[in-house]
Amino acid sequence: MPSVTPGERRASADAFLVHLQHLFATDTDWNDGMQWVAGRALTDDVAVVLHRDRPGGPVLGRRYDLAAERTLFTDDSAEAIAGEAWTGDFVDPSGPGALLPVDWADGLCDDPRSVQWIGVRR
Repeated sequence: MPSVTPGERRASADAFLVHLQHLFATDTDWNDGMQWVAGRALTDDVAVVLHRDRPGGPVLGRRYDLAAERTLFTDDSAEAIAGEAWTGDFVDPSGPGALLPVDWADGLCDDPRSVQWIGVRR
């Protein structure tokens, strides 16, 4: 496994978010009204994505452990992981969200306490 510096991981987390946001904006074959709300790298290996699955719908959140994600795929580039997230988590969503007492969405949306977190284990 190649050695990755913290700065490269942060750049990878940021690149993951850029690629995922690009898919929200451009993949019109699969995006039927979903909306990107916000995203950010919380740490070198953790990214948070907020979106709506339909216009006016609740803000849904996902937290990605990118170090764990990189171990799952042969192509562990930020672009490939974003593509996997897009098809696995957004195109084919994993069910309803849950309100969690976390601060991951602070500053990313108007009411961070109302974010419904999907696929997140604390």
